[in-house]
Amino acid sequence: MFGQSSFISAAYVGTSGRNLLRFTTPNLGNNFVVDVCCADLVGFQPFFQGRVVNPSINQNLSQRPIAGVGSINQFETTGRSLYDSLQIELRGRLTQNFQYRANYVFGKVEDDVSDVFDLAGAFALPQNSLTFAGEYAPANFDVRHRFTYSFIYELPEFENRGNAFKFLFGSWQIAGTGKYNTGQPFTVNTIFDVNHDGNLTDRLNNTRFITETGDRRNPLQLTCTGNQCQSLLAPLGEDGSVPRNSFRAGSLLELDMSFIKRFVIREGQTLQFRTDIFNFINRANFGIPVRFLESPGFGRATDTVTPGRRIQFALKYSF
Repeated sequence: MFGQSSFISAAYVGTSGRNLLRFTTPNLGNNFVVDVCCADLVGFQPFFQGRVVNPSINQNLSQRPIAGVGSINQFETTGRSLYDSLQIELRGRLTQNFQYRANYVFGKVEDDVSDVFDLAGAFALPQNSLTFAGEYAPANFDVRHRFTYSFIYELPEFENRGNAFKFLFGSWQIAGTGKYNTGQPFTVNTIFDVNHDGNLTDRLNNTRFITETGDRRNPLQLTCTGNQCQSLLAPLGEDGSVPRNSFRAGSLLELDMSFIKRFVIREGQTLQFRTDIFNFINRANFGIPVRFLESPGFGRATDTVTPGRRIQFALKYSF
């Protein structure tokens, strides 16, 4: 507590998860492999090398770990997660008529897989079900910084003014809420089965020609052309070395306001008129951008995760 009517608190909050459910293909995937060399990513005209073969653990051998058996889809409890956070809350009154609450969370959550089903930012299936290399990384729902607030302000009753003035301008309340958080992590994948494991979950081998622009609508920009883009992928038969969820979408900011007017009709009877304005700054909060390297719109967000400005009116009679 500080001052006469304000309180501040701080806490560490953490959780650890073990033996979490995940989906794997220990005998490799069910897609046939085509040796593809992505020589012309800009023109989107890949050409083919070699022939169609079965998935294999060695690019020189068309053999699964268990020979003579096809793909095995397996649920196993080998996942893990860890969440650490510092949580700070400030609440109280600035004046008799103004009360507020504000929260800030600095946190980090990492896991092997965020769900047993594909989410927007990453595949549930690992890049390599035999090694799990690069899978332990920021979770799909990791938010590094989050700030929220709420307040309510009651205008004076204007006791020294006339009845008409008090009727129009007295008994008003102004309330607001808001939230800000950093963007959601996501993975950049290729559309080709580079590591020959029969699953289309391959990641990049480096980020040399990918620029993080800081633009919420177009957070990633590809700066290579032609054969240069091929160097972003691992050699055929190998895994990409860039970890899962290495990139982040744009931040989210949403501010809401409410204006509430109470009319006293007679003793025990009131009429309340309320106006709610959601996202009153009309900010476009973009979702995860197109994250497949070979897509024409790579790095550009095509949808939003919150609606635009909305205004709602309500009338309530109490007796």
